[in-house]
Amino acid sequence: MEKINSTLAVLSPGKIDSGHCIRYKNKFYIPVSDRGVPYYLKKKTDCMVIESFDGELYVNVLDELFIMKEIPQHERHSREFDGKIKERKPKKQYIPPMEHPWRNDDFLGFLARQKHRTNGANI
Repeated sequence: MEKINSTLAVLSPGKIDSGHCIRYKNKFYIPVSDRGVPYYLKKKTDCMVIESFDGELYVNVLDELFIMKEIPQHERHSREFDGKIKERKPKKQYIPPMEHPWRNDDFLGFLARQKHRTNGANI
């Protein structure tokens, strides 16, 4: 059975985020071994998520194999954090003016398609 699990495993590339978590299929997991939870100093450490045939999840990080343990609730910031959390302002969408070279061709094409302008007038 062990040979079937390793042969029919699904391999997916992934990254470990700054919270030492791995996101896989919209759930958050943390790598665990018999020595505890490993910590990686470099953000976005590359890893390989292994889903075995029987549904077990493993992760290979820097040629070490860990079991993936699901985190029930993942929050972006800790509730006990005393510092202020910056709220992001919505970005203002940039709309170029009509004279902009990107819009000029579209505008000229729009004018050419107008029925009242096609009676012999060239643009």
